[in-house]
Amino acid sequence: MRLEWIEDILAVAEEGSFLAACEKRNISQPAFSRRIRQIEQALDVTLFDRTARPARISPNVEDQLERMRELAVGMRELTIALRDKDRLRRRRIVIASQHAIAATLAPEIVSWFADLDIDTRLRSANRDDCLAQIMTRRADIAIIHDVATADPISGSDFLELLQIGNEELIPVFAAEGMTKLEQFYANGEIPVIAYPEHVFLGQVQRHVIFPRLTDVGVLRVRLETSLTLAAREFARTGFAVAWISERLAHDDIRAGRLINLSGEMPSVSMTLFAARLSDADSAVLEDVWQRMKEMAS
Repeated sequence: MRLEWIEDILAVAEEGSFLAACEKRNISQPAFSRRIRQIEQALDVTLFDRTARPARISPNVEDQLERMRELAVGMRELTIALRDKDRLRRRRIVIASQHAIAATLAPEIVSWFADLDIDTRLRSANRDDCLAQIMTRRADIAIIHDVATADPISGSDFLELLQIGNEELIPVFAAEGMTKLEQFYANGEIPVIAYPEHVFLGQVQRHVIFPRLTDVGVLRVRLETSLTLAAREFARTGFAVAWISERLAHDDIRAGRLINLSGEMPSVSMTLFAARLSDADSAVLEDVWQRMKEMAS
C-alpha cells in the first residue's frame, strides 16, 4: 500500500462523500475517481459501494480503517523523522485524542500552549487506544470523553486526570428531510447511525441512548461507522439520525442544514478529560500540563 492510496481512501471515509474528499485532497472529481479505480485495480478489491448515494465504504474496508489510520500516521512520522536533521534540538509532545475530539476541540486545546514553541504530534484513535498509548508511553497526553454512567477510566490508578471542558452529544437530522423522518416514525421505526460497540461513543449509544428510545419506536441501524464526521455527513443527507457533539453540529444547525432533535430524543452530557501518567517527568510535558491547568480553570 502507498501512503497516498491510504490517504485517498481515508479522505472518503472521513468526509463522507467523494465530492468532499476531492476538496480535501485538492483534486478534481474525475481525476479522483480515476485514482480510486486505479487503487481498486492494483489491489483487486472493491473499496466502495457506488450504488449508494453518497458512495459508501465497503464493509471489508470499514473493518480496516483503524489500521489504515495507524499506518498513515506511522508513515508520515517516519518520513518526517528521516527528513528532520534537527529533531533532537526541538521540544516535542505527542497527544492521543479521540476521533470526535480531534475533529472539533483539539485545535483549540493545542492553541493553549502554542506560544511555548513546542511541536505537537496529534494521533487520532478510539478512547481505549488513546489510554493504551499513554500506558505504553507512546503518547504524553490523552484527550478523552467520559460520561457519568460509564465504567471507571481504564488505568486511572496510574493516571493524573484533568477536567478541561464539557460537551453535549446530541441527535441531529437533515432539516430538509423531516418529512422522510416522519414516515419512518409512522412505520414505527427510528433510523439511526450507530457507532461500533467497541468504541466509546458506541458504548454510550447502547448503554445510555438507545434504551431510552424504546418508547419512540423500533431502532433501525441504517449505517454503522466509527467516524463522527461521516455520521454528520450522512445525517445531512437525511439518511438517518446521528448523535454527534454539539460543537461539530453547531455550524450546520445555525445554517439550517441540520435540526437538533434533543427535544424528541435523548442527548448526553460528556466531560472532557486530559490524562497523563502520574510518574511522567518530562519538562516539556510539565510545561504543557501546567498551561492546560491554567486554561481549564
